[in-house]
Amino acid sequence: MSMLVGVVLSIISLIPLGFQFQLEANRREVSQLELGKTVYYPQQSWGSIEELDGLEVLSEPTLVENEFATTVTYQVINHGRLEGKREVWAKIYSPENKLREGMKIWLELKPKGRNSLIFTFTGTATEFSQSRVELGF
Repeated sequence: MSMLVGVVLSIISLIPLGFQFQLEANRREVSQLELGKTVYYPQQSWGSIEELDGLEVLSEPTLVENEFATTVTYQVINHGRLEGKREVWAKIYSPENKLREGMKIWLELKPKGRNSLIFTFTGTATEFSQSRVELGF
């Protein structure tokens, strides 16, 4: 009887391993930005980036200003469980709707936990807060 219980427990202990294999199978390498096919999203549309399987960029950044520039960090939720490094473009517009700055950013996606989209803005934190940002995926 105890041998039968041992066999049953051994089989049951394999169930979490099966779930882990399923999770690993759902992970995919992130696709790369196609030149000339960049889609720019205004901030109000960052809730579900179609090009990256529903990637969500949270709209309130952390701003750290120093004497030369401002480091901007947006938190990113990787709903599609993508992995890898992907190029992202950013356009920052002044309140007068003039292009203030444009840049290329590298986003590194890990399948678990939050990821960060970090870039440096050459103005002050106040100037950034008054600006409009579009991200290109």
